Amino acid sequence: MPSQDPSLGSVRLLVRLPAGSTRKAESEQLLRQAVRRRLGPADIAGQAWALERLFGNSGPDELKRWWVVAGAIPSVPAYDVSRVGYDLANALSRERGFEVEPDLPSTAFGLDPGAATTGRLRSADEAEAEAAERQPLPCSRSKTWALDAVRAREAWDLALPQGGRSRGAGIRIGHIDTGYSDHPELERTALDLGSDRDIIDNDDDARDPLRRAFFAVLDNPGHGTLTGSVIAGRERGTIRGSAPLATLVPIRAIKSVVQVLDGDVARAVNVARDRDCHVISMSLGGRGFIGLQQAIRAAVADGMIVMAAAGNKVTFVVAPASYPECLAVAATNCASLPWHDSSRGESVDISAPGESVWAAVVNVKTTPPGFVTGRADGTSLSVATLAGVAALWLAHHTPERIRQRYGKAKVQAAFLSLLRSHGRRVPADWVSSGWHRKFGVGIVDAVALLQAGLPDLPDLPEVLAPESLSETAEQAVPRLQGALGELTRAQVRRVVGQVLGIAASRVDALAATVVSELVYRLGEDDQFREALLAQAQLSGPEALPGPEAVPAMSARTLLARTSSLAFQDALTR
Repeated sequence: MPSQDPSLGSVRLLVRLPAGSTRKAESEQLLRQAVRRRLGPADIAGQAWALERLFGNSGPDELKRWWVVAGAIPSVPAYDVSRVGYDLANALSRERGFEVEPDLPSTAFGLDPGAATTGRLRSADEAEAEAAERQPLPCSRSKTWALDAVRAREAWDLALPQGGRSRGAGIRIGHIDTGYSDHPELERTALDLGSDRDIIDNDDDARDPLRRAFFAVLDNPGHGTLTGSVIAGRERGTIRGSAPLATLVPIRAIKSVVQVLDGDVARAVNVARDRDCHVISMSLGGRGFIGLQQAIRAAVADGMIVMAAAGNKVTFVVAPASYPECLAVAATNCASLPWHDSSRGESVDISAPGESVWAAVVNVKTTPPGFVTGRADGTSLSVATLAGVAALWLAHHTPERIRQRYGKAKVQAAFLSLLRSHGRRVPADWVSSGWHRKFGVGIVDAVALLQAGLPDLPDLPEVLAPESLSETAEQAVPRLQGALGELTRAQVRRVVGQVLGIAASRVDALAATVVSELVYRLGEDDQFREALLAQAQLSGPEALPGPEAVPAMSARTLLARTSSLAFQDALTR
C-alpha cells in the first residue's frame, strides 16, 4: 500500500462472516468475492484488497468467522477516513449475513492525568501540565499508600494453604498496553520476554519505542511501564506492585490510551489466551465491537480473569470494561473517595486507588528518555492494582485448586463473587461525600479476599448466558445506551428516534453498521453527544412520542455534518 502518497489514507474493515464460515480457504473465497462485488477488485491505489483473519487460526470457531479487509482510500480533509470507512462498511454489509464496521481509532477514553475535558481532546503534554498544577492530597505522600489502601502488603504475609504461593508468584498476567521499557522500577525478572507480542508491528518484540512524533500529541509512550510497575514492581524497588512476584507478559497493542483500535485489542486478548496467561489487564478503552467481546468471552471460558479500566473523564463506562464478561474498575483516592474524573456506572464492579498513585514514569521529553518515579491519576492504575490482587488470589489458592473447586469456566465468576462479598464497604455517612452505587460495591480488600477461602458458591454461571452477548454488543439499544450512560433504554429509543426521524419503536431494528456509526460519533463528538443528551432532557423522562411530536434539534444537524454519505442518505429518507 503506497503510504508515501499524501492523497491516500488507509482503512481496515472488521468483517464477521455468516455462521458456519470457519474453514479458512472457503471463507477467504467467500469474502474475496463479496469484496469484489461491493468494493471493486482493487483499492484506490490499484492494489488488491488485503484479507486476513482477525485472530489468525487460533481460538474457537466463533472467532474464526472474523476477518480484516484492508486497503488504501482517498484522504480528503473535507471527508475524513471515518466517513469513507463507514461508507465502505455499509457497502460490504449489504452482503447477506455479513456484519461490517471500520476499525477506527476510538477516543472515548480520556488521557489518564489532568482535569475533565471540555469539548476537545488535550495533548499528553497539556494533561501532564494540568496534573502538575493540582496539589495531590497529603495522604498520598507515602509511596505505598495505594498498596495499603487495598491491604496488599498485609496479604503478602498471610499464612498459605498447602501448595499456595505468596505475592502472586507463578501467575502470568497478559499486560495489554504500550509495551515495556528498561525502567529500573520494572525489572526484567518481572517480564516474560519469550512470550511477549507486538500487535502493532506484528512481531514478537513488545518493547515500547518511547517516542512520540510531533504530530502524535495523543500518544502515551511509557504508559505500559507505568501500569506494569503498579502490577508487578519488585519489592526491592521504590515502586512495588500489588503482586511483586507475578510475571507480566507484555502485549503491545496501543500507542495511546486515547486512540484505541479495537481490532488490535481483540487480537491482543486472543494472544494472552494463547500464551497461557491467568489474568488480562487492560488500562485502555474505546467504543468496542462484538469481536472484542467474543475474544474476552473465549478467554474467560478458558479460566482467565479479564479486567479493564472503567474510563476517564466521561460519564459512562467504556468498552471493554462495559461488557459483562469483563471486570470494570473505577478509581478512588487516598481518602477512599471517588476520583472526580473516574467513569462511573452500573457496570462498575469495584473500585481501587487511581488518584495520585506512585508509579514508574518515563520522561520522553529528554534524550534518552528519563526513568523516574512520580504520582499519576487514572483508572489505568486502578485496574492495574486489581490485576495484581487477582494474581495474589490465584497464587494463594493455586489456579489448579480454584479450577477444580469451581470449574475452569467459573474462575472469573468466583473471583467476582468474592470481590463483591469481601470488598471494603464504604461507610454510609460517606455517600454524601461522593460515593454511590455507580462505583461498585466498595474498594478491593486483598486480605479479606484471600481469607475468604474457597467457599461454596452454588449460583455461579458456567459462562455468561448467550443472550448476554447480544444484550450488549449486537442489539441496538443496549449498545447505544452504553455510549449514553445517563439515559434509560426508553429514553435512548425516544431521542435516537427523534434524531433519525423514525419512531422510537424502530430503533431496536437499526442495522448494525448504523448503530456502530452512532456509537462512534457519540464517542468522538462531544458537541453532538451533549446536544443529544440535552434533547433527551427537554423531551421529558416518560413520554415516548413519535418523530413528529418533537421537532428535529441541533443533534440531528450536527450528526448530518459529520456522518458518512450512507448515513446521511438514511437521514433524508
